[in-house]
Amino acid sequence: MLKNMKYRYLLLGVIFTLALSLILLTLLGVGSPYITAIAATLSLYFFPIGWIFYHFRKHHQSFRQWLQPTRFKISETVAAVIFPELLGIGILALITLGLILALPAGGFNELPETPATNWGLVFISSVVLAPICEELIFRGFVFNKMLTRFSPAKAVILSSVIFGALHLTTGISPTLVGMVLCVIFMKYGSLLPCMIIHGLHNLAVMLLKYSSSLSADTATATELLPADMQLLLIIGGIFIVIGLVWLVLFFRKKLALCGRIYAAIPWC
Repeated sequence: MLKNMKYRYLLLGVIFTLALSLILLTLLGVGSPYITAIAATLSLYFFPIGWIFYHFRKHHQSFRQWLQPTRFKISETVAAVIFPELLGIGILALITLGLILALPAGGFNELPETPATNWGLVFISSVVLAPICEELIFRGFVFNKMLTRFSPAKAVILSSVIFGALHLTTGISPTLVGMVLCVIFMKYGSLLPCMIIHGLHNLAVMLLKYSSSLSADTATATELLPADMQLLLIIGGIFIVIGLVWLVLFFRKKLALCGRIYAAIPWC
């Protein structure tokens, strides 16, 4: 069934739904930023889920095959939330340091004001809605379809790069988390562990952003001193080493085994 579901039709449907949503919401007088959020939700979440559901029903299949209850390790869940994010933060810290050194003096002294954030809506969209929809789309459909053409390793990398490309504003960690979630999916044959890890990861990121917004309200613009740059370099390096070691061990232990387990499951 997955071989008959073409990416181009999904992409065209997303573009059409986005354009139609923006036009209708504009005519209804919906203002910014809600018009963007609603249109993005309809086109990037609801349309793909509906499109996949339609094809499942057409071939007498069910989402339940991707949502089988399963037992999974709490330690593995916590590690999958923490270590990819550590690696992503470390890389982002080094990139930030490089930009500070490359830009003229004072380039980062004054940060633009950011609009007020509705943290309740952020929680619902990021911690509840996104994990469910994105796991069904990216690990359920995109990753599964790529497995019909590529080896597990290639499918993990390609689908995760696509997933990360749609989350560029949050750095490289979404790509790393996507790779981990693909392996978790192959190991357990269910999206439920992936949804839980995804939700916890987004919750951790949201809490970090919330704490940063609180400190930003009281902080004053100060120039980054050489000692601060050195500390940023050390912390970034430590995070990269810790995250990278964990990822290497994680993939070395699980990818080949999970590929064999997953190949034995009768998917559509």
